[in-house]
Order: sequence, then structure tokens, then C-alpha cells
Amino acid sequence: MSSYRTPELARSLISILKALNVDHVMLGKDELCCGSILLRLGLRSEALEVAQRTLDELARVQASTLVTHCPGCLRTFKLDYPELFDFKLSLEMVHSTQLILRCLDSKELSPVKIKAAYLDPCHLGRHLKVYDEPRKLLSLIPGLTIIEPPEKREASLCCGAGGGVKSCLEELSLTVAKELIEYFRLLGAEAVVTACPFCYYNLNEASRGALRIVDILQVVDASLRGVPVEKLG
Repeated sequence: MSSYRTPELARSLISILKALNVDHVMLGKDELCCGSILLRLGLRSEALEVAQRTLDELARVQASTLVTHCPGCLRTFKLDYPELFDFKLSLEMVHSTQLILRCLDSKELSPVKIKAAYLDPCHLGRHLKVYDEPRKLLSLIPGLTIIEPPEKREASLCCGAGGGVKSCLEELSLTVAKELIEYFRLLGAEAVVTACPFCYYNLNEASRGALRIVDILQVVDASLRGVPVEKLG
């Protein structure tokens, strides 16, 4: 998703990894889909084919850790592969926020002055129980004000893009996102911060400038570089 639909998020992740001196390798042109969307749409045999090819690529690079920013990918690798296909990955699997928080240490961070509501992505939160790391990461950014909606963590609202809805029911997906944006605006937020490229993509498409949509990777990248989020490449 980040490579093809939201490349600015992929660039921010690589920028962060370089700034934190994290030894990493990218699959580049050999990168494949995890098969998550195929699974959500019920295309299991096609998902199995994609999963096998993806596992072959991961084995080729001999990494010890798999990091992805897309919660759907992480859920697919950690939960669906073992349960549905009996594929057990031997490498550690983490979300980008977990790895960044682990490696950030005492790195100097510059202020990012945004008043934003944080949206827990469905796959990352309810499915994988990753609630604390994104919040801890955001709490380290000077100048950042985070509004916690009453519906948060396990009760977080959906952006409307997940479960294949964005692929099959585009109008419904955007309607859900528009209602969510208006709700956050009424809470006093000037922006929405999330930790999922699907949330980021759908909310941006629905917002059309009504509310600023940023990803946690952009916030961290801007803070490490000491530039406004809008100045990121």
C-alpha cells in the first residue's frame, strides 16, 4: 500500500530508519503484496499463491526482523499465514512504530506543532493489540497535542477502508470517512494522525482539505529532520 498508493509514507519510513542508523534492506522491485486484501475478499487460493511468493522473497534476503507500516500486512503475516496456510515465519515481525520506539533512544527531536486526534487502526489495535507504542512515540514529539476521542483503543472507530470495503464499496468507504472527519473536527482537532496507510489514504481522499490528515511516520520524520510536515519530500 505504501509503495504504490502512499509512497510519501514509504519515503518517511526509510528516512527514519536511516536517521536512527537501523541496518535494513528493502525488497524494492521484488516487493510483493502480502495478500491481505485477497483474503478479506474471500480469494483464498490467490492469497496463498501471493503469500508463497512473498515468503520466498523474505527468505532470500535472510533478514532477522520484518517491519511493515501497514497493519493489514502485519496481521496477515502474524495471524493469517500461520492459521490459514500453516506458514510459520521464523523472523521477528513488528509494526514500524514498535521498531522506531525501540531504536529512538535519546535522539534529539524537534517540535511539530499540530493539534490532532489519534485514530487507532483496526488491524493494529483490535487485531494485534498494538495501542501503546504509537501513543508513546507521539508523546515524545515536542509541540504535538494529541486529542484522544472517547472512542479509542478497543472501541476506536473505523476509517471505512478496511475489510475490502474500499475495494468493493467505494462510496460507503468515503461516507464513513467523511463522518469520522467531521466528528474529529467537532472534538476540536485540527488534524488526524493515524498509523496505517489505508486510514491515511481513505481519510485524505474523503477530507479534501476539511481536516489535515497526517501519518505518524510523517510526524516522526519531520521531528527528526527539524522541518514542518508539509516540507517532507
